[in-house]
Amino acid sequence: MVHRLSALALCAVLLCGSPPPASATLAQPLSELEKQAFGENYLLPSPAEVFLALEKAGPVDWTAMASFNPRYDYADNALRALNLGIRAADGFLAIQARNHDKLGKMISAIMTLAEELLVAETILNKGKSFEDLARNGQWEELHGQLDALRDDVLHEMERMGDKDTALLVSTGGWLEGLRATAKTLEEHYSERASTLLYQPKLLRYFRARLNALPPQTRNAPAVAAILGQLDAMEACLNVGYRMPIPQENIRRLAAISELLVSSIESGAGGGNSTLGGSS
Repeated sequence: MVHRLSALALCAVLLCGSPPPASATLAQPLSELEKQAFGENYLLPSPAEVFLALEKAGPVDWTAMASFNPRYDYADNALRALNLGIRAADGFLAIQARNHDKLGKMISAIMTLAEELLVAETILNKGKSFEDLARNGQWEELHGQLDALRDDVLHEMERMGDKDTALLVSTGGWLEGLRATAKTLEEHYSERASTLLYQPKLLRYFRARLNALPPQTRNAPAVAAILGQLDAMEACLNVGYRMPIPQENIRRLAAISELLVSSIESGAGGGNSTLGGSS
């Protein structure tokens, strides 16, 4: 079972938690209880929470962070699930950017992908409410609504016994959030903000869960490509708790995640041979 930790604990790792309360800062250490809790449990990433935490590190050009790819026609469920996660993350970016047009395109793609994954009933009734909220400029409420929708889709998949697909949706959302964050830090590097990317336990979580997938899914080009780069990604990020991640590592991570996301969006899902060795 996934357990939610306190805001401070979640703030310490990218894609895993809520931004800190107003009285907290990104530099505050975890308590021993929080360290122990995070060591025993894993929290699947929420793009909305990550982007809110990133915004605390400085100004962000949200529109430039995503491709907002509207494509939804993919040949297999692995690609559909990964792209559903990516579109959900980009939906959060559209909300951050206050971009009604981009949000509409992402919601349309999300609904179609979810329908092909047999979970459309969970979201069809919510599509109009998203449009209404965006049209009325209720962007803050949209944060919670889209995050809740993402959780609804994952819970519906798990209810249907399709935990493998739910894992791939989470993986796609995590990867896109990681790519967007690395891209921003690459362009506006700061040592303090770079510590948001420290997430070795989360990388190990995805490695273990993806490796445990059935062979047909695990060996799908998109999934195999991600698995093939997790060691290189971990080498970039695992520099020690509260230690700044070097700018060169951020550049390397941005390149890896950019190519992975682009290949998933294109429907190819590959990319190992062009990424080179790890830093």
